[in-house]
Amino acid sequence: MFILAIETQRNRFFARGGRNEKRRATMRDAEVCVVGAGPHALTVVSHLLTARPSLRDGIVVVDPSGQWLRTWREQFGRLEIGVLRSPMVHHPDVWPGSLARFTSDHALKRSHLPYDPPLTSVFDSFCSALVDQLDLDSMLCAASVGEIQTERHGCRVTTSSGSFQARQVVWAGNTAHPIVPEPFSKPFGTASIQHSSTIDLRNIPTLDGEHIVVVGGGLTAGHLVLGALKRSARVTLVTRRPIVERNFDVEPGWLGPRFLEGFECQRNPERRLQMVLSARGGGSMPGWMCQRLESEIDAGRLAHVVGSIESGDFSDTGPLELCVSGQPLEADRCWLATGTRPHFCADAALAAHVNRQVDGIPVLRQDLRLGRRSMYLTGRLAAIELGPAAGNLWGARVAALRITHALTGFDLRDDALEEPRSRIRLGQKGRHK
Repeated sequence: MFILAIETQRNRFFARGGRNEKRRATMRDAEVCVVGAGPHALTVVSHLLTARPSLRDGIVVVDPSGQWLRTWREQFGRLEIGVLRSPMVHHPDVWPGSLARFTSDHALKRSHLPYDPPLTSVFDSFCSALVDQLDLDSMLCAASVGEIQTERHGCRVTTSSGSFQARQVVWAGNTAHPIVPEPFSKPFGTASIQHSSTIDLRNIPTLDGEHIVVVGGGLTAGHLVLGALKRSARVTLVTRRPIVERNFDVEPGWLGPRFLEGFECQRNPERRLQMVLSARGGGSMPGWMCQRLESEIDAGRLAHVVGSIESGDFSDTGPLELCVSGQPLEADRCWLATGTRPHFCADAALAAHVNRQVDGIPVLRQDLRLGRRSMYLTGRLAAIELGPAAGNLWGARVAALRITHALTGFDLRDDALEEPRSRIRLGQKGRHK
């Protein structure tokens, strides 16, 4: 069976992988250029190498940081997020049980929360071990993509460090704009009004004596509330509706045939996007966060106001004067946990190639290819094709499976693909045990 052949090839690959431990990618022509180095990019690369280890020297990963998961780590670190929202079966490796086995093999702590989501530190260690095991650092190129030109046999990728040709491009960047409510559009970015994408709790030692207003009803808002309370602030949480309790960002039925069958039968992209937006339905919080916030409200440390911020006086010389559904609210700082909106125009290098789109979301082929171009998309920009969970780790895996099949011809969903025992371990670089 071809799966056995794949695993044999992979064993050989791991045996010789250590030779490139210190090498980094240079501006060389590539079979596949992956734009971005976050969880979606890591998932695509791990799947490609499982299906075709011979691609090992043909993949270049371009990211400004030059590091795997750098932006993801910064985001979780800035907001002091200690646990993921997704179950342990969702991660960048091919085998669903890898993270659970990794956690058990190394006797790592578990969250003990419903559905057993992994701790951030454990997930980070797992991804680092996966990068070491597959020797993926050598693929990284620290650069920004400025332009992608389609050519007869692929693409010409121009970066801040030079240009090269790639037969295929996989766009795995986080292409989105921050959502800033209208009253805050002009003063946004000042010291007193910040979006969650720029707040770094690590740089705020204390908020003693300050009143912080957090706007938003999602999990990010919950983390900002806890961060402000930890620093002795008085906090008011403003949400448009009562807090919605939901264990995951979308209902589990969207990860399988229960809802996806109807979604896939609907071929109209406008209607599909409507289904995606309806399924996501705005911000929500898992039960454990709801309980934490309720206990803070009961203790008098947190106030919760249901309403919309309609206007405000954003003077630099005094406190913020907000109007929430007709009621005045004074604050020293206002933190916007209002999310981001994916849009292909958020990156000019991608925008030049999108001809068909609905409200900023490209219309892709079933294999996630962008029209007839040699470009594939993963992440939230693939929502019209994958559904409302396209941007999470489940979506990363489904996208990686489709892209891998398109680029290699191998279908890694084959039931014969068995997980090797203890494949990913700490401290093993370029080896398979």
